[in-house]
Amino acid sequence: MKYSHRLSDAVHILVYLEILGSASSSTIADSVNSNPSLIRRLIARMVKAQILNRRGKGSEIEINLVRPASEVSLLDVYQAVEDHQEFLNVDPEVNHNQKLGRSMPAVLGNTYGQVQAAAEQEMAHISLQSIIMAVRKQMQE
Repeated sequence: MKYSHRLSDAVHILVYLEILGSASSSTIADSVNSNPSLIRRLIARMVKAQILNRRGKGSEIEINLVRPASEVSLLDVYQAVEDHQEFLNVDPEVNHNQKLGRSMPAVLGNTYGQVQAAAEQEMAHISLQSIIMAVRKQMQE
């Protein structure tokens, strides 16, 4: 199974911009260890979600947060960059001719929905500012 790193990469971009300031997609990509086109796509998604503001053209582009980092939650970023927003997925390929097989998708769907709601609630309480502060502290060690 392939896991998405979009959230991690998007948060990395946001922290980069807040600590080091606006930079080219190539410079940010070097920090993320990714490619500039991915960085541009993630930035575009965060601009569309009104997390980031992008001004200028060519090499004169300036990128910054629309609102203070304390007002941007991890959930905001997650919802901006992830296409598939369920953490856990029910296997639809069960034997529907058996009672247990028919029962599992609904039961697991409800259970996984509870996990999703709890995770999203927790993500809503984690601010970008708290992540920035933790990164700054880690960088000083």
